Amino acid sequence: MQNSPHLPRTTRDVELPEQVLAVIAAIETDIIRGRILPRTRLIEDHLMEDYDAKRHVVRAALAELQRLGVVTKPRHRGAELPLFTAAELNDLYAMRAVLHQAAARAIVLPVPRSRLAEVSAAMKAHATAARSGDLIRIHRENMVFHRLIFGLCDNPYLAESIRLHDWLSFPARAYGAADPGALAQACAEHEAMVKALRDRDREVLEHLAVTHMERARQLYVQKFLAGQQQPRR
Repeated sequence: MQNSPHLPRTTRDVELPEQVLAVIAAIETDIIRGRILPRTRLIEDHLMEDYDAKRHVVRAALAELQRLGVVTKPRHRGAELPLFTAAELNDLYAMRAVLHQAAARAIVLPVPRSRLAEVSAAMKAHATAARSGDLIRIHRENMVFHRLIFGLCDNPYLAESIRLHDWLSFPARAYGAADPGALAQACAEHEAMVKALRDRDREVLEHLAVTHMERARQLYVQKFLAGQQQPRR
């Protein structure tokens, strides 16, 4: 198992060893590919064999993913990928919508040229990753784009809340990175969001900040919640 050159050394502000980051990247990639499904138990011995990693490395990777909310540890059970109920998914995405819209409303327009260029570069980096087919690169470049564009709100508490909910929602939205249609739509919407910033079009920006999440959410519903009654919004 090789560490991706696109994997950052930190998942927040805590520096982690390369071996731990490599296992985290491998688990994330297997979630995106559908090799690790909701309610799949993440057994240390199996992960050690699958990723050719030592126990303490696997344990540290699982601890970090649990801290981020990607992995849960239900009572009397080991680590596993959570399966959201329809109500939980609705609540999670309702919160994300509130946060994204608040950030879009708080952005001061026009955006300084240097910061707009940084967001535009992140948009292009994600589009390049999408063409490469490297799933962990696609996922991480998407996270960078979201961090930069919503970071324009200049409210560190709001920006950190958005980043937290990006990780909490990863088990639900992961499948969009491997779906060609969803990925193409995400790239187009990223470009439209940057255009809205350039055009100083707050209405379009707010709309995209919320609707941009919906395709990945629907993929999760189709894969795992088909037949469940969806709560009213």
